[in-house]
Amino acid sequence: MKCMKHILILLLVLFIAGAMEAQENYNPKRTLKEVKAQLKAEKYQQAEDILNKAMNEHKEAKSKPEFHYLRLQALRGLATAENRNMFLNTRPDTAKYFTYINRIYEYGFSCDSLDRLPNEKGMVRPSYTSSIVNMLASYRNNIKSGGKYYYKKNQYDDAYRFFDLYLSTLHHPLITAAKDYKVDDDTLSIARLAVFSAYNAAKHPNVMKYLPMAMKDTVDYALLCQIGSTSLMTMKDTIQALDYLHKGWEADPLQEFFYVHLIDYHVEHEEYSKAIDIIDKQLEVEPQKRLLWFVKGKCEQCIDSVDLAIECYQKAIECQPDDALSYSSIGGIYIDKAREVYDISNFQPGTPAFTRVKKQQSQIYEKAKSALENARKYAPNDETLWHDGLMEAYFKLNLGKELKELETLAATPASDPKSESSNPNEKAESSHSNEKAEPANTKRNERRNTR
Repeated sequence: MKCMKHILILLLVLFIAGAMEAQENYNPKRTLKEVKAQLKAEKYQQAEDILNKAMNEHKEAKSKPEFHYLRLQALRGLATAENRNMFLNTRPDTAKYFTYINRIYEYGFSCDSLDRLPNEKGMVRPSYTSSIVNMLASYRNNIKSGGKYYYKKNQYDDAYRFFDLYLSTLHHPLITAAKDYKVDDDTLSIARLAVFSAYNAAKHPNVMKYLPMAMKDTVDYALLCQIGSTSLMTMKDTIQALDYLHKGWEADPLQEFFYVHLIDYHVEHEEYSKAIDIIDKQLEVEPQKRLLWFVKGKCEQCIDSVDLAIECYQKAIECQPDDALSYSSIGGIYIDKAREVYDISNFQPGTPAFTRVKKQQSQIYEKAKSALENARKYAPNDETLWHDGLMEAYFKLNLGKELKELETLAATPASDPKSESSNPNEKAESSHSNEKAEPANTKRNERRNTR
């Protein structure tokens, strides 16, 4: 055991000594001379390899602006060679070309930062600024092209990386110092592509980084509102999400996505009056929209305005005569109304009071029967919409033949399709949750911007 301990200590000492020797043997001037020789011989990959090794292994090399500047030269040489391959169509590697461009920007900024550090006398005397400005300017459009290249390939993380680099450096001194600098006319379209890339990559914070800029343009404004509201909901920022829903609704009133989600939000929070306000406003635009009348009926039921609810369901039926859901809802309301009639057992059979109440109740059950029979007519396979209500109506109206037929039907096994309940306390959004519009495919909407 003691022998093993001595061996381990010896190995550690040798490792430290080797590392110190390597550090002592490192000669930055010799490295720089070797790199310059490779660059002069246009052996750019060899120069890049030498610089990469030196900067990874030695802090001194990484902290010197000259090393960064020479790396810029090597990367520019590699990019130029790859660009030549693309022009001549000699087995080009487009992705590698754009990687070189990205790294040119990376080392251009790092070189300038180190170059602007004060010297021993506290003075700042940058040596490479002019060259870096010209180099970055020459590749400015390639940054945009790189983003579009990856966007077309559905590589949205990479696409966003290039769009972000372009947009985040719009006002960087190294960019604005270029001769004849101006903000490109397609900057807002690049911001839009950045938003689409981030959204398709499910990077919602990145969506919000450039969404305000993208929305300065009117192109795809409603779609951007849709994406913004979806991203903010995912980020649990409900207040801002509602703001984008309202903006989108105002921009495109016919887009169901906006008003459906606004209605759902208020219903989920039992703010039925606010939901009704939204529906009423939308009905001014789409008075024949069956969905709106139906959902309004549900909301009216939830605040016990059952007579208004019946009117809404009748409007829905006018828009869609075979609307089994609305017929079922009307029938359910009348069943409840009939049950609320004064209990006739409190009256002596044969008395005028008994006869009056019995007739009133029967009239209501007749209305329920009519509505529920229509629900059955238009949705015969969905017994949940009409079966139990009709059973009660037939029983109360002494319709034995019809009641027996339903009892026979009930004894037969049947499927249990999903359907809308006539329960007035049910949340209104269940009636249209399967009709929400999801964010459109941003790739399809922006195909013209990636050509």
